[in-house]
Amino acid sequence: MKKILAVLIVLLFAASFSVVAAPKVGVVQITLEHEYQLILHQGYIDKAKEMGAEVTFAITEMSPERTVTAAENLIAGGAQAIICAPGDPASWKAVLAMCKEKNVYCLNDGSPQPEGPDHVAFIGTQSYNGGQKAGEFAVNWINKNIPAKTKIVVAHLTLPTFTDCVQRNKGFEEYLKANMKRPYEIYNDVGSGSRQGGLTAMENLLQAHPDINVLFGCNDDSALGGMSAMKAAGKKDAENLVIGFDGALKGFQEIMKGGMFRCDIAQQPYLYSTMLMERAVKLITGKAKLADYVKEGTILIETPVVTAANAKEWYDKYAKLMPKK
Repeated sequence: MKKILAVLIVLLFAASFSVVAAPKVGVVQITLEHEYQLILHQGYIDKAKEMGAEVTFAITEMSPERTVTAAENLIAGGAQAIICAPGDPASWKAVLAMCKEKNVYCLNDGSPQPEGPDHVAFIGTQSYNGGQKAGEFAVNWINKNIPAKTKIVVAHLTLPTFTDCVQRNKGFEEYLKANMKRPYEIYNDVGSGSRQGGLTAMENLLQAHPDINVLFGCNDDSALGGMSAMKAAGKKDAENLVIGFDGALKGFQEIMKGGMFRCDIAQQPYLYSTMLMERAVKLITGKAKLADYVKEGTILIETPVVTAANAKEWYDKYAKLMPKK
């Protein structure tokens, strides 16, 4: 009996040292201020839990300097893979070089960066096409709702440091240039991707161009802030158009109200983050090879167009994905 007990103790002792440590993934995320980022964040958490991984976050508030420091700290804390939303192209290069030096896998989130053999390419929104879809909605609405004698003045709020936002605004502007058959003017200002930034930028634009009657924001917060400035300036819902880009619950709510916010180009952050986390864990555990993901290249996912016809459906879907308080 003693001999059997001793063997069991030895086996249990050995088993305690054979437990495989959970894969460690570090996520460099730009902010938790926007609903898009909150849903993205929840996707990382849910997928890591499902796959038995440990995930640690570092929030940079879109600062390039903090991006590099965040990655450095995550690697020092034992991260075996870094999912990084760049603060700008230079900070991405610095993080990528750091990961290569430390033999840590690197995956591109947030904004597309040049592909290469040493990292998993961007997975996210087809932003240029999304901007084109916003332009198409704008042209159709203008043709149906703004009288021929009324001047068309378009504003678009930008975020020049963020690659995705640049592509959205480019797609929007180029669609109008190619398809708007009526004369129009177009002006832009930096909305900084925030409500306050959008409000301030639109106030400045309205002072210089009080006839603005169409607004496209590179994200929902800038569009919502810009709309607040339009309303404060006495703009009437029936005569003006606001288009957002993100798929925020507040944007969907505004569409359902039937005011001037009539269209939202929706991203799918939960899908992106779960795909990235799955790749990170599979790389760490040896279930996938980096070369396979490099061969896949950049994955750009088309954006649904949300209008009054389907806003409730999208609101219900995204409300379920928001982090539970």
